[in-house]
Amino acid sequence: MTWRDKLNLSTPHPPLRDWQQRCLSLALAQLSPEQPHFLCQATPGAGKMLMAAVLANQLLQRNEIDFALYLGPSREVVSRAEQILADVTGFAMAGDLGARGGCYTYQSLRSRLRAFQQLGKCHRVFLIWDEGHHAGRLPGTQQGANEWGQSLLLLEHYMTYTLALSGTPWRTDGSCLPLLRYLDIPADEEGSDKAGEEVLLKQCLIPDFVYTLKEAVRDGVCRLPYIKLIDNQYIQLTLNHANHNTPPTLKQFASIPRLLRHPGISYADLLRHDAPMEHVLTKGMETLAALRQAQPRAGGLVIAANIEHAEEITEWLMDRGEDVCLVTSKTPNAHAKLQEVRESTQAWIVSVGMISEGVDIPRLRVCCYLSHIRTEQHFRQVLGRIIRRMELHDPDCYLFVLNETLLRHYAHRIEDDLPDEKAIVTVVPTEQWPSDRGGGNTHLVEAQHSVIHSTDDTAVLTPDDASVVFGVSATTTASTAAKARSQWEHDMAFSQRFIEHLATLKL
Repeated sequence: MTWRDKLNLSTPHPPLRDWQQRCLSLALAQLSPEQPHFLCQATPGAGKMLMAAVLANQLLQRNEIDFALYLGPSREVVSRAEQILADVTGFAMAGDLGARGGCYTYQSLRSRLRAFQQLGKCHRVFLIWDEGHHAGRLPGTQQGANEWGQSLLLLEHYMTYTLALSGTPWRTDGSCLPLLRYLDIPADEEGSDKAGEEVLLKQCLIPDFVYTLKEAVRDGVCRLPYIKLIDNQYIQLTLNHANHNTPPTLKQFASIPRLLRHPGISYADLLRHDAPMEHVLTKGMETLAALRQAQPRAGGLVIAANIEHAEEITEWLMDRGEDVCLVTSKTPNAHAKLQEVRESTQAWIVSVGMISEGVDIPRLRVCCYLSHIRTEQHFRQVLGRIIRRMELHDPDCYLFVLNETLLRHYAHRIEDDLPDEKAIVTVVPTEQWPSDRGGGNTHLVEAQHSVIHSTDDTAVLTPDDASVVFGVSATTTASTAAKARSQWEHDMAFSQRFIEHLATLKL
């Protein structure tokens, strides 16, 4: 059977959602020699890869391309894309003899660049590049801001068409994405008020198709996310002095944001203290247990700060009888284990970065965010891991995160992509801590005796220099929130509406 014969056969694939069909139709109408690039900006979890595979299949059937190439950020994401492309097109997509395409990581692009250029010289090639924010170019130029961006720019002229897929098409370093269209707009909306003064411009990305989280929740494509900000109104910081005759300094804080203003404690330090970590995990366990009553296969995800942290979290969960899978870059056959987790009923998966983007495990409905990374891009990518719906009876998901200032800010920005009447962000005070010494965690109290001494309480400290004790919190009622408002005023200054609706927010 020839390629052309096989193309005449109808290839079954899951039915496209309305947004996928609209995006597909627009891409087919728009892609041309004059406009060879197309950007689909769709919220994580919406199903971008299936749309891309159907588009590749349509271009093959129309005899507009000969081959399809896929580039992705990790082996797990690439493996999943290869499977979807092969299932939809009916052709092998492993890049070997007889295949009609290949799927590769961005990391491997440099070593294969010349081969891909040669393929493009001789054949019509369709390039799909996923999670495009990994590649960058310098604004206003055609020069790569990083190695992956430069490689894409060198490959561009050899490709017939390109399709960029991303739910977060921006870069934290401020550089632009290659191959895409940007519009120069004034950096200052009011412009210059001085005659002859040069107007500063910034580049604004122009997507060809946009599908927001708000639309996805409305359409039942994505779950409604409930973001729970974990905090405590009674936090004690103990600092020992180099002078053994001087008693330890005790400081009280009414919230995590206030605690983190102290130079002795950073957000990364806080992740290593038992009390906040354990409470985030406990809330996640309680929520997942309730969800599994109705959906036994529902799963939870923990994003840890590093491998050592992930191992500690795994041990903590297992000690409490939880069924846990640990997957890190050091895990043998990590990608096979992820596939097993996808199909299993295992309750928890703990990782660092392997599941932060692009990995499709729809049964995940709870996430405990204990990563040291505090960028909006990473925050939204992680949220995307638990937001993909499986059926009619899994309408929501839950993200637990410490009430750190930046993370709280990102939680509020989610309101831009959620129906106003449904978006819910809540501050969850810790409860039921032991009552010793004002309700502190006994393990942490004991640790005070072995801390490294510091010369004063304003020095920059290592995590062992300070002991943090979380106390018993007040009940979360409207009257309690009103009484505590004065304590929270400065911490919540970034949003008056947030203060007024501290217990439960409507965004």
